[in-house]
Amino acid sequence: MAYQINKTNGGLLVNLADGQIDVASTDITLIGKNYTGFGESINENFVKMLENFSNTTAPLNPLAGQLWWDSTNLKLKVYTGTTWATSGGTFVSATQPSMVSGDIWINNETNQLYFYDGTDLTLAGPIYNNFQGLTGPQVVSVLDAQGTSRTIIKYWIGGSLEGVWSSLAFIPQNVDTIPGFSGNVAKGFNPVDADFNYQGTSLKSLAIEDSQGVSRTAEQFLASDSNDATSGKLNVRNNSGIVVGLSDNTEMKIVSNSFVAENQITNEDYKIRVRKQTGLVDAIVIKTSTSHVGIFQSTPAYTLDVGGDLRVTGSLIVEGATTAVEVDNLKVKDKNIQLGLSDDSTLLNDAAVDEGGIIVESAQGSKDWLWRNSTNSWTTNVNIDLIAGSAIKMGGVEIIKGTDASGITALGALSTASIGNIQFTGGINMTTGATDSDGNGLKYTLAGHHNYNNQKITGVADPTNDQDVATKAYVDSAINTETIPLALDITGLTNSQVALVINDIAPAATKQDGTEARIHCTDTTSANTTLPASALNTSFNTSLESVQKLDGSGADDGSASVIGSATFNDVTGSVTLTVNRTLKLFRIVSGTWTYIQDLTSSV
Repeated sequence: MAYQINKTNGGLLVNLADGQIDVASTDITLIGKNYTGFGESINENFVKMLENFSNTTAPLNPLAGQLWWDSTNLKLKVYTGTTWATSGGTFVSATQPSMVSGDIWINNETNQLYFYDGTDLTLAGPIYNNFQGLTGPQVVSVLDAQGTSRTIIKYWIGGSLEGVWSSLAFIPQNVDTIPGFSGNVAKGFNPVDADFNYQGTSLKSLAIEDSQGVSRTAEQFLASDSNDATSGKLNVRNNSGIVVGLSDNTEMKIVSNSFVAENQITNEDYKIRVRKQTGLVDAIVIKTSTSHVGIFQSTPAYTLDVGGDLRVTGSLIVEGATTAVEVDNLKVKDKNIQLGLSDDSTLLNDAAVDEGGIIVESAQGSKDWLWRNSTNSWTTNVNIDLIAGSAIKMGGVEIIKGTDASGITALGALSTASIGNIQFTGGINMTTGATDSDGNGLKYTLAGHHNYNNQKITGVADPTNDQDVATKAYVDSAINTETIPLALDITGLTNSQVALVINDIAPAATKQDGTEARIHCTDTTSANTTLPASALNTSFNTSLESVQKLDGSGADDGSASVIGSATFNDVTGSVTLTVNRTLKLFRIVSGTWTYIQDLTSSV
């Protein structure tokens, strides 16, 4: 019966027939049932496993997890199922060995350590080989003059110390504290050789940091040997200023706090030029030899020679004997022209400026606008003719404009005035100073009606004469205080109730206090009726009935006749009526009709 040889995970490795051996499935010999001479194979299997298949080449039929001693590299390796991985230890050789992820190799020729991550071989250190000598940074601790330990970095090249890095400045304890380096340690890099140079460009060399911490690049500085420009303000903080020209021709400087531009060459001109579309032109020219200044005048012929319009926004003082203005039109933007000033600008008195003003000379006679001291008035010898739309004003108010004198609000004493139409606007106050012989303060002699256009006449006194105008207050008072006559039956009414009746007829709220009502009152409360006895007997009809009487004990006491029914017929008699008449006075007191008194007794 064949052996079913299974692996540890349960998978079938081989079906081993009886009497056979298998040397192809694994690196040991598998022995079938009843195989003759199996002892040798078993013993060899034990030896192979004891020496972990030690050989210079890997086993041919490995199983995952199988160990192999690589006798060439002296490494114990394990089979992963796809490759042999070193189980531990470090390779030491002059050439790179066959490595798997995690292997470490020491190159004993360069004395450098490498590690392999399965893809890349990386140098772990040192960064220099034994042929290059000590090269690169070395972190060490040294003592300063106070015995405090300071950490520094030494920089070596080929076994030679080139410099020291330090995060702070200090004095080494002695000259041998840092072998190969002498002197004090500064903050930063300290080169050993004085001629040590940085090659290339660093960020700091590209810019300079000012005291405010602002970093400025080389492009932000002006070149001294070529044309250059600045977009910022250039300050020269000294009074010596700037010198311009190959021969130091011109100096611009400060003298006694004044800015001075000096031409250092005798009798040379000073010019300021501007560029126009046609090219450069002289804006200001100072001719030194002639003491002339030209403004847009290249060859000035006068002390000030202006080649165009001259505008003076301040005061213009000309102290010559004669000033000639040879222009067609003289324009003065300043709003004041002062006349009559003395040579030293002293103000003259009124007598000295009498007849001052403007005179327009003409062959037909001058046209004067002069101030005269005698009248303290401007006087002219010609008419004043205002153009249409203009007006004569007083204090900003238009007095006369064309044929309209709307600004005249008061006139002096006029003996007569012929006015076609009068129109008052606004509040009008008409005041007369006296009355005529008839006592009239103002008298109208009208050819027609006095029409007020549905307006009121106000401020009129109460009338006293028959032809006086009556006021509303006078009429209202006359109506409201007129005595109210009234006849009233007051039978059964009190005086207070009579007052209420009056208020219903003439409400006190519509009248004035003091208004009276005279009430003729009638009272019929005293009335007598007389009925004759025969008439009463006739009107009273009865019917008698017989009823049983009972005594006090309830016993029968006989019978009696009683009225069983009765009716009244109409009765004819006479009535005597007494009427009382009284005249009562009521008056409105504090807004209420109030009884005052009876003016007459009953009549």
